[in-house]
Amino acid sequence: MSKPQEQTRLIRKSFACDECKRRKIRCSGGEQCLNCSRDAKECRYSSPSQRLVSLQRRLRESEAIRLDMEKAWRLHLPDVPLETALHNLRQDSADTQDSLHGEAEDTLPVNGLSHQKGDAVTGDDGVEQPPDTPIELTNADDYEFDESLDFEGSIDGMASLTADPHKAGYTGPPSGIAALKFLQSLPPYLPVTHASPLTGSDDTGIPEASSQTPATISRYIDEYFSLYHPAYPILHEGTFRARVFGALAKPRDGSWPLLYNSVLAIGAFVSDSNASKSDLPFFKEARRHLSMDVLEKGSLGYVQAITLLANYLQKRNKPNAGFILIGIAFSMALAIGLHREFDTPTTSPFTMENRRRVWWTLFVFVSGAQLALGRPAASLVGVNVQLPANLDDWDLAVDMEHIPPDKSEPTVASCLIAQVKLAKIANTVHSELLTHRRPSFAKAMKLEESIRSWWTNLPPYFSENTILEPKLELPKRVLLWRSFNLRIVLNRPFLFENIAAGAPLNASVESINSCLTAAGDCISSICGCLKSIEMARQGFAWYAAAWLITASFVQATCLIYSPRHSLAASWRASLHQAVECLHMLGSSLDIALRAEDILQNVLSKHEPPLLVYPLFVACQTLIGDTSTQRTEAPLRVHRPPEP
Repeated sequence: MSKPQEQTRLIRKSFACDECKRRKIRCSGGEQCLNCSRDAKECRYSSPSQRLVSLQRRLRESEAIRLDMEKAWRLHLPDVPLETALHNLRQDSADTQDSLHGEAEDTLPVNGLSHQKGDAVTGDDGVEQPPDTPIELTNADDYEFDESLDFEGSIDGMASLTADPHKAGYTGPPSGIAALKFLQSLPPYLPVTHASPLTGSDDTGIPEASSQTPATISRYIDEYFSLYHPAYPILHEGTFRARVFGALAKPRDGSWPLLYNSVLAIGAFVSDSNASKSDLPFFKEARRHLSMDVLEKGSLGYVQAITLLANYLQKRNKPNAGFILIGIAFSMALAIGLHREFDTPTTSPFTMENRRRVWWTLFVFVSGAQLALGRPAASLVGVNVQLPANLDDWDLAVDMEHIPPDKSEPTVASCLIAQVKLAKIANTVHSELLTHRRPSFAKAMKLEESIRSWWTNLPPYFSENTILEPKLELPKRVLLWRSFNLRIVLNRPFLFENIAAGAPLNASVESINSCLTAAGDCISSICGCLKSIEMARQGFAWYAAAWLITASFVQATCLIYSPRHSLAASWRASLHQAVECLHMLGSSLDIALRAEDILQNVLSKHEPPLLVYPLFVACQTLIGDTSTQRTEAPLRVHRPPEP
């Protein structure tokens, strides 16, 4: 054999795929050779020379794309330095990728909605399995947390404004943090570098729990049952007060100190109007009674105490500690059968009704925490306990033989009943968002209709135009705002997907319209309510700020993306209104001031943003990642409005 023929044979052999080498047959080459295509084999090349040729080809293609991008940039954006745009794009690239994948997984065409890319499949056991979803693009170790100390406000209980997501626990796509990440991913938005920090837990000068006067203790108990109990009637007021005064024996299981101090901590917190931290001594006393012994016991008193303490911790900017505690309470509730209905002579109607209230209050807390943090929803499989009756505490007596009929007027249980029904819908919404990242259009519209039906079927006294007595009016408002928030969370992925795709913001698309409408209604309702009351107590302010932040971030995102949109003027007006209300709430809630800083930062921008997302797609192409490529997205610039 001549020397040229030998070289040709060696080159052809080195370029053969692994399967052709194994079978010792001639290989046609290419990404899928003819032999492997014909025999349905996997065509792989382990030869270094073949990998080198493939890399060289991709490098030439990438270089050509880079040159074309630079030419297109100079042609369409002559006044914008490419280096500056790339610098802004690369900031927090991992967080940007996470938010874009999390909130905008599938493709949303401009003039319609595509079907769901990944439908759930049914496994061999008949249980629905989620489709393939993108892996997380952040470091797994970043989600470890430590809430035993104060970190200058690095964590917030609403999971909406965490300044540094690292070491703050995992938050999924439905969380408020994901919305904030998406907002910060839109150039030229710059994250707030001087955000108002959350104050620490310094309780210097506040008397210890054991040194508090009886008048102070009595006032905090009154405030608990006036401001907190009408929304979450996890306790029976008469029974609790009787145990405080010694008319009834206190539980002997060890739960009383924990429950008693948790009630006082919540009463002090919700009644405060100037962030005085008068609740902290009671929290520290309650925490002193938490030990491993709790895990070896199970009682109604412990479930009540741990549930209240968990909710308190969330409001005190320790959401992960609260989340863990609420999980313990939920497991203990299952262990003592709170999720089951009992109808035996040994279970009195009074006892059963209290168990119903405890279980469903716990469920509302669990559902709310999971939705806020973007963590998997709790299952109601095997739960058959009935909803509580619409009765006041004084309608329930220890020796009654039957539960009285429901009242037609508002009671302390009215909000709980409505919240449970909404929380069940929220669980379905949450499961859809975690499974698909964005539900199908048909599924989203069905869930939207469920929320509207829930609203329509509310009792007449829950109408926005009906004013109840203060202790029932404020929980009613929070309930209605919760429904606005759920509509926003359900439809927000469609809006963010539209923006991520670089498409015009079409408010006539039903899901986008629902998101924008719910956000506007939420801001209007909250600000209108705040202007009608003299002073926002801390407990009420917490919920008002939480829902106001969610709604205003939607409009801020739209304003940054499309500052010349026909609705831009109304977005600006709503954001100015939200800033004013957040400033009002800031006197009793530090987190409101941080949100105010962010929105002020958005409103202060005079130059409209550049849509740099197509460049982001091109950069992904350069590195060989086409998972988010969208060839039809145009490169556009939003010009500033005429002076």
